[in-house]
Amino acid sequence: MARPYADPIEIVTKPVQSQSPFIPTSARMVVGAVAPTSLDPVPIVLLPGFEYRLRGWTNPRTCEPHWMLERRRVGRAEDGELES
Repeated sequence: MARPYADPIEIVTKPVQSQSPFIPTSARMVVGAVAPTSLDPVPIVLLPGFEYRLRGWTNPRTCEPHWMLERRRVGRAEDGELES
């Protein structure tokens, strides 16, 4: 059985400032992650031994899009679990 993702954090994004025919005008750039102890977004550090996924959600009151980064520990063959 695959392990569930845990430790979600909110990702802060901002519009891409440079214009290019290859970048859509609606594209967003990752600034960092929200941390309760910091006023500014902090850099995101991806640790070895984990896999990550981004999950999007929309605030039902403001219709503003948000992103959550979720991680889970990658199992090893000796754990007795098969990764899918």
